[in-house]
Formats: sequence, C-alpha cells, structure tokens
Amino acid sequence: MIGVGAAAAFALDVVTFAISIAFLLRVHPRERGEPGRRSTILVELREGWVAVRERAWVWATIAAFSVTLLCGVAPYFTLGASIAADRYGDVAVYGLMQILSGAGMVAGSVWGSRWCPRFPLRTAMSWTLLWPLGLVAFALGAPVGLLVATVMAGGVGLGLFGVWWETALAQRIPPHLLSRVSAYDWMGSFAFLPVGYVLAGVIGDAVGASATLLVGACVCAVALAAGLLPRETRMLTQPSSERAPRAPAASQEAPSFP
Repeated sequence: MIGVGAAAAFALDVVTFAISIAFLLRVHPRERGEPGRRSTILVELREGWVAVRERAWVWATIAAFSVTLLCGVAPYFTLGASIAADRYGDVAVYGLMQILSGAGMVAGSVWGSRWCPRFPLRTAMSWTLLWPLGLVAFALGAPVGLLVATVMAGGVGLGLFGVWWETALAQRIPPHLLSRVSAYDWMGSFAFLPVGYVLAGVIGDAVGASATLLVGACVCAVALAAGLLPRETRMLTQPSSERAPRAPAASQEAPSFP
C-alpha cells in the first residue's frame, strides 16, 4: 500500500489540532449560577467524591468505562498492528480502523447534538455496546466489509455517548461541583489504562494477540452492559425545562443547570 510518509501524517495531525483550536476560540462560557466558594484542594476533592458517590448513574458509568479502557482499548492500541498483520496481512488495516472509528465518532457526535432521546443514558450505554463488536470482528479476522460496518457503528455509538454523557453531567451536576465530578470521571476512566498497556503485552505474548483482544472485547461488552444495571442510569430522563430549581438530593436528578 502506497503512503505519504510519517512526516506528512504528523503534518496532517497538526492541521487537525489547528482546526480544533479555531473552533474552541469561538466557544464562550456563560453564567451557570453563583460561583462556589474556593476551599482547600482536599476539601474540594472530598466534595467531588461525595457528588460522584451519591449518584449511581455517575459512578457506575465511570466504572464501566474504566474496565472498558483496561480490557479493550489498551489491548487494541498495543496489539492492533500485530493483529492486522496476522489476520489481514497488512498493518494498514489497523490504520483504516482508526479512520473509520474516528469518522463514526464525528457522525455520532453530530447526530447526538440533534437527537434528544427521552432516556439519554440508557440509549447512550446501549449504543456503546456496538463498539466491542468491532473488536471481536477484528480479532477474528472478519471480512473487511463486515469489519468496516462494525467499526463504523462502534464509532457512532461512542460519539453518541460522548455528547449525551457530557450533557447529562452539565445538566444534572450543580455548577460548583461540575469540574470536580469531571475530574473524577477522567481519572476513574483512564486510571488503569497504563496498566492495561503492560498487561496486554504480557498476556499477548503468552496466549496470542488475537485471543487477548477477543477476550478483552467480551469483558468490555459485559462491563458496558453492567453500566445499565443502576435504575438511575436507565430511568434518567431529559430535563422537563431548560431552567429548573436546583435540588440537593442526589436521588432526584430532574433539575437542569444550563
């Protein structure tokens, strides 16, 4: 397969970052209530932890994606090129998957910004179940046509989830706690990813790259499905109005904080 070289690829990546910066410069914050009083970092960390712990739909989703990144994303990034060479005879298939997944995520993000399902997290978590299917197809060496369809669909699912998850956090978490909850979200989701990279290499050497990814994809599917177990996740609805009074109780997540 003819390519343009690593330098050109990195140059194109720089262009994408420049485009992202141009879009971000057009984003302007708006007031979301009275600013919270600053305190010590330990107090703020504790407040964020309490806010996460009191909301099952938050901590269960974070836990589901923590397992997903550990067991699915890490093996995919670590072993993907080797699997492509072994199953398809061309490492370029691995690059094709990245392109398809990214395109699907863009399409899903645009779609998610226009589609407002009644139960956003239930719908979002259900769509994410498409992502492990792409890993399964890749690990088994499925025909390229099937691989393209499953990987693209998985990307759409992740794009939809990203929009609805971030929207739910912005709507349901009080403004002074949002950054703290988001910090736990990112830390919890990515905390075990470096460990996953190491384990994927070790396990891949022991049992084979394809088998490692296949088992990891199945674990991902179970983890994402388990994210739907809390009733709060399944029954979380769109706010009834753009501006609703703030409710301190974590069990009643109806208020919106635009």
